[in-house]
Amino acid sequence: MSEKNNLRSLVEIMNDVLKTVRDYYDSEYVYYIEKEFDDIETIYEWCAENIPWQRDRIKMLSADQQPKWMKQEITDTTADSYSVFQKLDEDTTAILAVVGVHRGGCDISLMRALLPYIPQAIGLQKMQKQQEYLSYHDNLTGLLNRNSFVAYMDETPHDKLRSLGALSLDINGLKNFNKEFGRDYGDEVVIRVGEVLEEYFRGGSVYRLTGDEYLVLVEDESYEKFTKQVYAAQRKLDNISLGLVSIGYAWEKLDIDVTNLVASAENMMRDEKRKYYKNLKKGHHEPIIKEDLLNDIENGNFIVCLVPKFDVKTGKVAGAEAVVRYHHKDLGIVNPARYLNLLEETRLSHHLDLYVFEQVCKTLHRWDVEGMPMIPVSVNFAGATLRQESIADKMLRLIEKYHVFCEYLEVEVSESYTDMNQEMLTETSSKIRKANVRVILDHFGAKNSSFSILSIMEFDGLKLDKSLITNIVGNRRSRIVAKAVIDICRQLGAYVLASGVETQDQLNVLEELGCDYAQGTLFNKPITIETFEVRYMKE
Repeated sequence: MSEKNNLRSLVEIMNDVLKTVRDYYDSEYVYYIEKEFDDIETIYEWCAENIPWQRDRIKMLSADQQPKWMKQEITDTTADSYSVFQKLDEDTTAILAVVGVHRGGCDISLMRALLPYIPQAIGLQKMQKQQEYLSYHDNLTGLLNRNSFVAYMDETPHDKLRSLGALSLDINGLKNFNKEFGRDYGDEVVIRVGEVLEEYFRGGSVYRLTGDEYLVLVEDESYEKFTKQVYAAQRKLDNISLGLVSIGYAWEKLDIDVTNLVASAENMMRDEKRKYYKNLKKGHHEPIIKEDLLNDIENGNFIVCLVPKFDVKTGKVAGAEAVVRYHHKDLGIVNPARYLNLLEETRLSHHLDLYVFEQVCKTLHRWDVEGMPMIPVSVNFAGATLRQESIADKMLRLIEKYHVFCEYLEVEVSESYTDMNQEMLTETSSKIRKANVRVILDHFGAKNSSFSILSIMEFDGLKLDKSLITNIVGNRRSRIVAKAVIDICRQLGAYVLASGVETQDQLNVLEELGCDYAQGTLFNKPITIETFEVRYMKE
């Protein structure tokens, strides 16, 4: 890089050449000009001290206003200006001229000797600049290329960044475009995708890494603004052709590791691509699935059930978790796990999640109107739902529609989402809490959970994962970890709920450790809202 930085610019080289010519002839001005017919395409100027620059004025002169030395060679050394010409091609002429000569009688051989080399030097410099540009830019789209990304990784002081967002994008089936419609059509698709990314990420850097893969890096932008850019770009690309691209993204603001951030975005993109081809292979068609889902919701085929949460000390119901079951016409109420996975893969899970949230709002409103005991109810949101644009605003509209007291609404979020890092989860949870809905950190203690989330994310409650509760009676380490988490949450002002409680011994240990609430098969399985009300609220 040091050699590259030491290379002199073309302007510096031309200034030295023209200064030498000016000193030799003791002239007021020296010009090197390239004219195409009568239009000045290139002009360099050097002038004596205390003499005003004329380059811009000369460049604007019309053909009839141009001085004599620009129209024809002047080789008479008794004149006050000399000029020599050289044809560069059929239409273009190079001119080297000295104007306002004070040292009369000078030989013009120096000008004639220099003139052939100047356009060569300019051509070589332009070629070098072009090669340098092409080494850091994609030839087809003009976007930055992989070399530029490598340079960014090597040269940018990432510790100075306030935040960094990364978007990874891959065109689905580019080979098929080339095969079915020709390479020119495929190239047009590649160019158009690049144009959309540049349009929606104006403050960012857009890279074309391979034939069908792009990367966008956005520095010092808030999570909300970055995700809005992502959603807007995806909508635009879907409008061009549904399923045209697979997209993944990630964002960080603390301890930024660019390599890991880009890898997270690429992993999410590959997961989206895998889902795309899986659905394509199985013949899943998103609009049809969406229509079926909305019909099922409208026909009441999805049943919202409640799982009771109990106060560990008093043994009384203190809340509930809303889960969904599917009503099959022949099999009755069944667990819709396979169907939920399909919704996640086709990015439709938010329809069902918001339906469950709305049913909970309706239920809380009815309890309030009927004078029933009010207890908080939590709803689980899929990672794809939390990534939805303006999810907090959609929740707020439902809350306002049913006039629900927000202290009775809880949303359970989890580190187990593979497509959201800690900071993305933290930012999303913060937006939900700003809507006055309480946030519960779910599955804490599972494989993917980390103590570091406790220091950066604000939450109202924490749910200990079943894997931690299973061995809590006989495993001293499990008790130590659970106790530490409970103590930390107490200091943070958050309650702790244990999930997957199956035995009285487990419940007794949890009470000794100071756990606030518990749920699991020891108490009850998921039951319908009507059954829940009869069993726990109308005693």
